[in-house]
Amino acid sequence: KPSVHKTLSAPAERGRLTLGAPPKAMAGAQTSEVDSVLKSFLADFPTVIGYVVLNNDGVPVKHSDTIPLHQAVHYSALLTDFVNNCKKCLRELLSSPAESELTNVRIRTKEGTEVICVTVTEYVFVVIQNCTGKPWVQNPEEGGAAEGAV
Repeated sequence: KPSVHKTLSAPAERGRLTLGAPPKAMAGAQTSEVDSVLKSFLADFPTVIGYVVLNNDGVPVKHSDTIPLHQAVHYSALLTDFVNNCKKCLRELLSSPAESELTNVRIRTKEGTEVICVTVTEYVFVVIQNCTGKPWVQNPEEGGAAEGAV
């Protein structure tokens, strides 16, 4: 069964998502089981704005309802190369194959949005998270994530 292992950070960072271990590969899982796990993931973490699951080729195979398809494709196009370059850098910088295996990449903006990319076998799980502590407002013009409300 696929599982998204989740742990919450310290109380000072209430509601902030920390991915303790990467999700297991979805290869043999039923689609309904995967959808169920991903929907519960969104429900368990109100700071998560949305997610995109990419295959090895960078094709978005699943995305949350909060992220429109065109935005999921945009995330996929940009983050696939980024994650692959991170993997390449680690292989060149670190000598041991065990040390140089990329598990996740976190990118945080000044505005408090975080993009977390977790690599698992042939998939990359991308999570977009609101770290502002304020309610998130969808930008209707772009159909996706916008800014924290006052």
